[in-house]
Amino acid sequence: MLNKRKWYKHMSIVLAATMLGGAVTGCAKKEEPVASNPVGSAKPADKKRIKISSMFPLYGDPAQKTEAWKFIEDKFNIDYEPLAIPNNSSEEKVKLAVASGDMADFTTWESFPSADFSNYVDQGAFLALDDYIKDMPNIMKTPQAAWDNLKINGKIYGIPRTRPLTTVAVMIRQDWLDNLGLPVPKTTDELFKTAVAFTKNDPDKNGKADTFGFAVGENIAFLESIWHAFDTGNNWRIMEDGTLMNSAITPGRKQGLTFVRDLYKEGAIDKDFAVLKTTQVWEKINSGNAGIYVGNISDYPKFVDALAKTNPNAKFVLAKNPVGPTGKSGTSNGIGFYGLQTIPASLGKDKDKVKRIIEFIDWQASDEGTLFKQYGVEGAHYTKNADGTLKPNADKIKADAVANLVSHNKFDPYLAVSTTASADVQKMQREMIDYVADKGVTNPVIGFLAPAQREKGADLNKLRDEFFVKVVMGKSPIEDFDKFTKEWLDKGGSQLTKEVNDWYKVNKK
Repeated sequence: MLNKRKWYKHMSIVLAATMLGGAVTGCAKKEEPVASNPVGSAKPADKKRIKISSMFPLYGDPAQKTEAWKFIEDKFNIDYEPLAIPNNSSEEKVKLAVASGDMADFTTWESFPSADFSNYVDQGAFLALDDYIKDMPNIMKTPQAAWDNLKINGKIYGIPRTRPLTTVAVMIRQDWLDNLGLPVPKTTDELFKTAVAFTKNDPDKNGKADTFGFAVGENIAFLESIWHAFDTGNNWRIMEDGTLMNSAITPGRKQGLTFVRDLYKEGAIDKDFAVLKTTQVWEKINSGNAGIYVGNISDYPKFVDALAKTNPNAKFVLAKNPVGPTGKSGTSNGIGFYGLQTIPASLGKDKDKVKRIIEFIDWQASDEGTLFKQYGVEGAHYTKNADGTLKPNADKIKADAVANLVSHNKFDPYLAVSTTASADVQKMQREMIDYVADKGVTNPVIGFLAPAQREKGADLNKLRDEFFVKVVMGKSPIEDFDKFTKEWLDKGGSQLTKEVNDWYKVNKK
């Protein structure tokens, strides 16, 4: 079990919680209220009260220990300790916890596949969960593709937090477009001109030079739709001869980097992008400085809400993927989940506790758990109307940060749609989810982690990221791309490419 005092002393983790996007407005669809009966046949009193801690990434405000927290503790007869870590440092903190052997009872491991995770599995850090989850009704509704993508040596070492395969869209300030008399950009050329106009033509009409085009973060994050417009592939690109080339060194990447470099020259990308963490990038949007962002559809409502507070006339909309010079466009197909719920192998000797943890996770993936995450507890956070619809207490739900008490979810292709957002926002989210559903570019070797990736992957990624940032900032000429490619291949990329292609020849579908 996690030693809370030791954790705070050595890690300085802020107790907080996960997502709750947008303001709660209006009435919801008809739902059954959250019941008070426990998962399974046993009543809470029939089970010994135990402590269960959970570690997961923080995207919002801390959960408050009010009715919703008490509901969980009473339902499962547990002393519940949600340890949420600010998203900007969550992966680092989790790795430190795993390395130290001081893990929570269940922990969300975010990145997968990853060399670190596979190495920890090899070292025996995580419990194999195959036997524990096989009878869990909600967990087992996870699409088969997700299970196939996460297995290591044929075993399951984490419960996937399911997501649709495509989750990303372009977001743009419609009011700025209207102020400048510009249409929604459809091509990369139009997008370039729009981003420059957002930088130089005072789109918010406040008489100040305080705006720019793209909100971008460290390692040139949040430009996914741009790369696909230049046909870079998704991690690996299937070349014309049927072989695979890493996306970092494709001809399209060189074109895309040139495009982004030119944007930076024009001031259309935040000059501080190289040091901006995720939440700092979001603040550029929320404060009204940035006009274009490429990110998760699930985050869209919170930007709308934040902008409305700073500028009631702001209009942030979702737009289609830009089309590149060869007619290509798209977004990345994901692995079918974001993060895994893992349990330390040291708990394997306490099978009853592991079962309780799995039951708790399974409940989070149920209809009742989903209703709880969205609306909280009946009477405290919402009431029922005569027609069966729910009337949420917006202020109470937000103040208690109910959603931040749980870190798992059920599979739903419309998971990104915020049930607490306005009808217009929900409609736009659903329409964009439908639009991107068949626009995904597949990683042809998704789920496969080559030996060279484990050994050299971190160094190759560092080499790639540093070179890309230097090019964009004008510290290295784009003409050095071929030199970078050779260095990348010489430092392990050639071996990685060989291993990936060997696997692909045997396993391609």
